[in-house]
Amino acid sequence: MKTILEIQKLDRQIYALNREVDKCQASVNFKEYKAKLQEGRARFEQLEAQANDIIKNFNIANNRFDKYRGNADIVKKRNSDNINLDNISTLIQDTNDLVGDLSEENRRVEDLVRKSEEIVRKSAELSAKLTEAKKHSAVYKMQIEKKREEVAPKIAAIVQQIKELEPKVEDKEKYAKYKQMKEAGIFPVFVPLVDNFCGGCSVELPLNFVEKLKTAKMLPCEHCNRIIMYQTKA
Repeated sequence: MKTILEIQKLDRQIYALNREVDKCQASVNFKEYKAKLQEGRARFEQLEAQANDIIKNFNIANNRFDKYRGNADIVKKRNSDNINLDNISTLIQDTNDLVGDLSEENRRVEDLVRKSEEIVRKSAELSAKLTEAKKHSAVYKMQIEKKREEVAPKIAAIVQQIKELEPKVEDKEKYAKYKQMKEAGIFPVFVPLVDNFCGGCSVELPLNFVEKLKTAKMLPCEHCNRIIMYQTKA
């Protein structure tokens, strides 16, 4: 077990070096710009949906204009051959109705034009921002790669130490379990009991669990599944 704990200690150093890369300013900036790119793509999809909706409404407006044009022809035909005092008021009313409908439709079309211009403007602004974000993200990516190259020799040296220790591991089954849990993202695998708290997830453990641990010496945490070790104080 001692050798496994030595290996875990070395693995911790590797985790720390990788975290050093993940937490460097270039990585932080890259994640921010990546989020902006994703947000920008989502915004483009929204603008595209709005543009499609405007096109649909333009087509509807065009159909209505055709209808109004047809109505105007009907009014003209019905009244042009027989205009007199009896039907003049009807002609005026029909004409006023058409003018009102056309005015309302014209207002709708003007609103669609305004929205179209706004979408074009926003799309241009968004495109410029995304281009800038892509340029910066490429620079940060290079900086991250450079940072990885800096820590790579240190990681390689630690990996070599682990390889040298592995043949000395006596409990192969327990070591296989250790590697399995580490690959699953549960790390550190073996943690101490700290004042009745799990040394991994810091959750307070039930007293009956602690009593069982005193006898078993090792038990999986009920919350994070790490292996809690009970060690008597010297």
